[in-house]
Amino acid sequence: MQGVGYGPIVPFDTGREIADIYGRCFRGVYGYCAYRLYTRSLAEDATSTVFLKLVEKYPALRSKTQREIRNWLYGTASNVVASYLRDAARREKIAAALSRDRANLSAQDPRKGNRFDWPVLYEAMRQLTPEVQAIVALRYFEGLTTSEIAESLGLKHVTVRVRLSRAIKSLRERLERPLGPYRTT
Repeated sequence: MQGVGYGPIVPFDTGREIADIYGRCFRGVYGYCAYRLYTRSLAEDATSTVFLKLVEKYPALRSKTQREIRNWLYGTASNVVASYLRDAARREKIAAALSRDRANLSAQDPRKGNRFDWPVLYEAMRQLTPEVQAIVALRYFEGLTTSEIAESLGLKHVTVRVRLSRAIKSLRERLERPLGPYRTT
């Protein structure tokens, strides 16, 4: 069914099911998009796109388990984010936001304590391929296992483990360069 100017009309029971999925998964999907896109407005747009795709594809997903649907949502979010990152104007918006945050952090009083420098991490992550960025974000920001990441992104489990290991090594090298070696106190 098609509503005039409003997209598909969703039956009431299906609408409840989708609302339940939205309630359980919105925060994670939004967080993932925010970690990858770095700006609130782009993350909100990307998250909306993901859930609109859920409404479109729900008849085919209805028989899936909650875990399978969650993994489908993260896989879809990865594709949406990759599409956003391919757009040059959006890349420039993200880079400008990173630059502003770096300038704001450097202007702050260094005596306020050791805080993690998120813009440095985001800049280091931007240098990874989009697929590897997705793997790192899903593992460390969303807490998915390597098996769940493999299922979400349509990769082999071993591939995810190897790429994650290489990404961590690469990030460690990039993060130690400007800051010196990481030390725990």
